[in-house]
Amino acid sequence: MERPKLNRLTAEVVNQIAAGEVIERPASVVKELLDNAIDAKAGKITIRINGGGMKMIEISDDGIGIPKENLDDIFDAHTTSKLRSIEDLNTLMSMGFRGEALSTITSIAKVTVVSKFEEDQIGYEIGFSENGKSEIKKSAREKGTSVKVEDLFYNIPARRKYLKSEQTEYRKIYELLAKYFLVYPNIHFVLEKDGKKVLNLPEVKDAEQGTVQLERVKDIFPDNTGLAIFYDGSGISMNGYTAHPSLHGPRVMKQYVFINGRPITERGIVRAVYEGYSRYLPFGEKIPFVLNITIRPDLVDVNVHPRKEEVRFENAFRVYSAVQEAVQHTLEKALSYNSKTSDVGVNETPSSSQNSFADMRNRFGNRGNTPSSNRSYMDGGSGDISFNNKASSVRDSLLFSKQAMEQSPMNFDFKNEENIIFSNENTTFTNIFQIFDKYIVIEFPDERLWVIDQHAAAERINFERISKNEKDKQNIQTLLVPQQLTFTQEEKLFLEEYIQFFKNLGFDYEITVNGIDLYTTPVEFTFDIEKMFRELFELADNPGILKQNFEKLRHDILATIACHTSVRSGKKLDRSEMISIFNELLKCQNPYSCPHGRPAIWKLTLDLIDKNFERTY
Repeated sequence: MERPKLNRLTAEVVNQIAAGEVIERPASVVKELLDNAIDAKAGKITIRINGGGMKMIEISDDGIGIPKENLDDIFDAHTTSKLRSIEDLNTLMSMGFRGEALSTITSIAKVTVVSKFEEDQIGYEIGFSENGKSEIKKSAREKGTSVKVEDLFYNIPARRKYLKSEQTEYRKIYELLAKYFLVYPNIHFVLEKDGKKVLNLPEVKDAEQGTVQLERVKDIFPDNTGLAIFYDGSGISMNGYTAHPSLHGPRVMKQYVFINGRPITERGIVRAVYEGYSRYLPFGEKIPFVLNITIRPDLVDVNVHPRKEEVRFENAFRVYSAVQEAVQHTLEKALSYNSKTSDVGVNETPSSSQNSFADMRNRFGNRGNTPSSNRSYMDGGSGDISFNNKASSVRDSLLFSKQAMEQSPMNFDFKNEENIIFSNENTTFTNIFQIFDKYIVIEFPDERLWVIDQHAAAERINFERISKNEKDKQNIQTLLVPQQLTFTQEEKLFLEEYIQFFKNLGFDYEITVNGIDLYTTPVEFTFDIEKMFRELFELADNPGILKQNFEKLRHDILATIACHTSVRSGKKLDRSEMISIFNELLKCQNPYSCPHGRPAIWKLTLDLIDKNFERTY
């Protein structure tokens, strides 16, 4: 057996291995270079992206620049002007180390740096490629530093092949940039994609670094966030914005947390925010927010994660308590019963009044005591049941107690007769009518009774119709005038990437500067189109995750669209409409539930009704 031999790795291989900890994708490069530009006291930063960052990334700033004598060393590992000893880590407030980032990046890409130090008369340029480090040469530059990174992972094809499409990688970059836009309102940001300027965010007047300004928040949360959060005490200060509780949603929304101006992931802080909302949100609902916490650097460790995306607090309980207290104070001040004026939300409509919100708060005050699942099917509300004046033995048999309804979950079992019942759309019934403007009640001659949720049934019908439309491209209507809809940059990126998918469903649109121009819709679509798209984006944490899990969420997307084309609860139906829903439901492959999984039919028998009344005759 051959004796094992130890091999000492070259510096190049060591750097490439280290790069795997820091540089995961083009967005990681952007983060490193952006941190350095901010540390250089930049007032304006221009980000240029080509080919989703895989071809080229260039970050230019107007900061203090790099002295010529330092240019030759900036590619060396473990070089920085920020630290002298390990103790300096305890008080470090800067974002990153320029030398550390460049050393990592140059091992996996071709890099060119042009910089003019503020005290020099001329700028200088240096490069790094597969041939090594170039000589320093003079280069014209007015001020600051420009770092260009080209051909990312050119020398590690195994890493490059795992990158996504250019559009996906660009969206990852934009998701990262959005965080910096929020917490650095004092910096003028310009973003260019493939040679075209896509975003220009001038600095907010008189804004301080690390403060969250409403003007920037509106760029990320166009309609959702308007309650200001402030806190100062116990060595902790914070500011930010959160949404009015009435704007909650079932999915995780945009939630940004910053520590000393650094974007991080911290679940404890997110939980603390929701603890602050505990009296105001239905159980399990989510809310968007952006929160920047300033804390003494010796009380927080920002070096527990290779990409500095996580932190560790010396006293986490103090931080979480401060966050909860700040959120509670904001909500109590804005939504108090006694407040005569409210700073509820800058975009709040008159319907979001204190009284209506108070009603909502009371309604959900004991949310933990009642299971939410199937509640609309099992809870009769007030318990009062009223019908129209037409005589019917079916209506008489329906007059049993709310408790009896709640104790009959087995009535959703359709196994016994489903093949017979649904095999023929001409199944006969003796009576059909509507109750509560919500349910269709059908009496069959063989002593069976169906209660159909009209909205759930219509959702199922439209879901299967729209699913068929995706394949057959039928039932499309052209709008007389294109409808203009406004979306955020991230949402536009998703709509651009899946333009063909929506076109197959009947939504033909064109991407514009502010959103889309919509030209066609499915024939049956008559509801709020913009609201429908908003709900689509709530299906995931953000449009990026929606894209990532697109195939998995395709069913949910179609279900959301079907929901907006369906008959709603509260709509009075005539006899022909009820019969139409019944017959169309019989044609469905799965008539038993809506596409979200809620039951569409409740099956009863006369025997069961008699049993609930203890009748034996």
